[in-house]
This record gives sequence, C-alpha cells and structure tokens, in this order.
Amino acid sequence: MYESDEEKLTDHVIGEAVLGLLNDNAPISSASLIARLDVMAGSETDERRKQAIKAAISEVRRGIPARRSKRPLTGRDNESRSARFDADAPPAGTKKH
Repeated sequence: MYESDEEKLTDHVIGEAVLGLLNDNAPISSASLIARLDVMAGSETDERRKQAIKAAISEVRRGIPARRSKRPLTGRDNESRSARFDADAPPAGTKKH
C-alpha cells in the first residue's frame, strides 16, 4: 500500500512515462525514462503532478548504480569465460552425466 497520495501519484506518472515509451517503441531504460519524465515535467501545468514527476525522476536516479571506475583487467579477470567454464569439462568424447 501507499503511505501517501504523493507516492501513489509518483508511481502513476512513472507508469505513464513507461507506457509512453512502449507506445513509441522506444527503448526502456533508466535514461529514457528520465528523459520522458523531463519532457512530461516541462509540459505539465498542474503543480501537484509536476512535483510528482520531479519525485519520480529522483526515484529513478536513486535506482541507477554509480558508474564504476574503469580499471585494468588483472588476474582472473583476464581469463575468458569459456576458459573458466571449460576448465572442469570432461575429456573430449566423454560425457560428464
């Protein structure tokens, strides 16, 4: 349940933005959702909805993890996935199960 009408309205405007993206066959991502909400905020005349849209933008931004710093690959990171998974593979021509 919602603790307040503001929370309910915030979820409602997020839903509207997602439906708009789906109707436009646009990609669904945090960035596209924030962009759509920004457009909605710019054209909204109702102050209560405008505040809900701003809250929705903040909520979506909080859900985006901080970009990790790029670090050089070292040790096990350099190994390819296939090399890691194939290390325990049975010899060719035999079955494990």
